[in-house]
Amino acid sequence: MTESTTDLASRTPRSSGVQSVARAAALLGAVVDSPSGGATLTELSKLTGLNVSTVHRLLGTLCAEGLLCRSREGDRFQPGPVLLRLGRRSLASTGLPEVTAVLKELADATGETASIGMRRGDRVLVLVSVQSEQPLRYLGEPGVSVPLTRTAMGVALLAFDTPSPPQRTPGQRRGGDEDAVPDPTEDAEDAEKWSWHVRLLAAQFRGYAVLDGADGSGLRGLAAPVDSGSPYIQLAVDIQGPAGRMTDDRLDALGARVVAAADSLRGLPVALALGQL
Repeated sequence: MTESTTDLASRTPRSSGVQSVARAAALLGAVVDSPSGGATLTELSKLTGLNVSTVHRLLGTLCAEGLLCRSREGDRFQPGPVLLRLGRRSLASTGLPEVTAVLKELADATGETASIGMRRGDRVLVLVSVQSEQPLRYLGEPGVSVPLTRTAMGVALLAFDTPSPPQRTPGQRRGGDEDAVPDPTEDAEDAEKWSWHVRLLAAQFRGYAVLDGADGSGLRGLAAPVDSGSPYIQLAVDIQGPAGRMTDDRLDALGARVVAAADSLRGLPVALALGQL
């Protein structure tokens, strides 16, 4: 249960009518957020801080109105048909069906798993994936959070959103003292920074980012940024698959497909919708 939902249940409203609405909303939130696909009467009482009799009364009303329903076994409360219909209507108005359709088309055209992700600080949260139909494929995992530097989507976000800081050339001492005693640790750090600088420049030049898995997985990713109307680039689209299939001679063709998919999502109101997931 999120803090905001708990606060909603415990807040002192101005009237009993408002209080009932707030408590009902807290129960709906608890059911929707339940990781097990529903919650029992006792669990909902604990999650919302409401007594069992109050929860039982409100659940009866919510089920009667179609907002909730009972599981087949009858011991758990789940989202009802009205709540599901509201959810579908909300998703339709935000462009999520179009996102899935674009990813499906990209996966079919490239033969690789296609995903969209959103930047969250120094990480990328994978939001939606459409798997390749190849027997050997990358298994997209929506909900997974990956460091920016370990995914092609992260490289694309860094390349097209954050200005690259001034880089010292390898061998140049900090502070501009060229006669200082070389520091092997500093040189190694310089080399890594220079390597990333080159990687970001290459992505900017090509229009898409390429990143090979550094964990020996044999995977390769190609990603392009999505302009969703925000002042900042927050979304990116990628494909991932075995490097043996995504060979160097195919990069331009595959990259063009990824860029086209990202461009087709331009202007859709997806940033707000996906940011709530």
